[in-house]
Amino acid sequence: MNKNFKNALKIFLCIFCIGIAFVFAYETYENQNQKQETNTVDTNTESTSSIINNRYYYYQLDSYAKIIYDAIARNIENLRTGDYRIDINGDFSDLLNQENGQKKLNIAYDEAVNAINLDIPNLFYIDFSKMYLNIETTTSFLTKKNKLYIDSGNEAKYFSSGFYTPIEVRMAKGKVETIKSEIIKDIKDDKPYDKIKKVHDYLIDKIEYDSNAANKNTVYGAMIENKCVCEGYARSFKYILNELGINSILVVGVAKNSSGKTESHMWNYVELDDKWYAVDVTWDDPIVYGGGTIGDEIKHKYFLLGGREFLKNHVGNVKISSEGKEITLPTLNDDNY
Repeated sequence: MNKNFKNALKIFLCIFCIGIAFVFAYETYENQNQKQETNTVDTNTESTSSIINNRYYYYQLDSYAKIIYDAIARNIENLRTGDYRIDINGDFSDLLNQENGQKKLNIAYDEAVNAINLDIPNLFYIDFSKMYLNIETTTSFLTKKNKLYIDSGNEAKYFSSGFYTPIEVRMAKGKVETIKSEIIKDIKDDKPYDKIKKVHDYLIDKIEYDSNAANKNTVYGAMIENKCVCEGYARSFKYILNELGINSILVVGVAKNSSGKTESHMWNYVELDDKWYAVDVTWDDPIVYGGGTIGDEIKHKYFLLGGREFLKNHVGNVKISSEGKEITLPTLNDDNY
């Protein structure tokens, strides 16, 4: 072996070793940075308490779904553009390398989206069915990484029907927030029970049940157009109670109405004096044929009920998504308030 070849080989090996060291250093830096970003998720999200007053469903998620939930929560304001790409910081390699890893990731995504939609009741301008989870795989010198992000896919925007521009969304949110402020300004210093009752009664007095309303499932439909179905009632109730500092959650399930028919339904659980009670604002606002008004007894028939009575005809879902793990709902106090 001649001297020039030996020197060239030494130079090559030296460059190769430097390259290996660089790759290891870069990988280490990326992993540490990724872990640091992931570990700060909860802290950052907790600082947005003005957006998320209570995260009951969040705490029932597994670690992967929590990472996805947190990524969305950090970008609530950015969602108003309708096409903002949300990058998800976190290592999902272990999950994706499992048997049926892709399916498990999709379940985690569904649970995260459904949980945030239940915890944050006023995202009326977002159609989550138009948001898509994507996996971008990159292969470096030594490892393969999967980067996750959420965007609108082939959809132009992920806005709900009726909203087309960020300006329309900003104006709609402004209207909703104005009504909310008007509702709470005269009751913010009341006792918790009085706050709950006045919000409940306000919604009953203002809203007309209408299954054909354009925004029937949303806070916007309930509070601005004053026409909605059960989801609009329940979301508006939680939305206002959040601002008043009262714990409440949305409960999705089925209920058997006065005609004996079982139907999909949404209502609220509310925490009062360290105990949980049920409120079904929708059923406290029955349709009165031929006009007229409803009496106080009917108006509060499903107001702050205990489990012994309420659970006779209401059954809450025990899963956030159809294929996800089971969750627990608050245990209702046995007796009515």
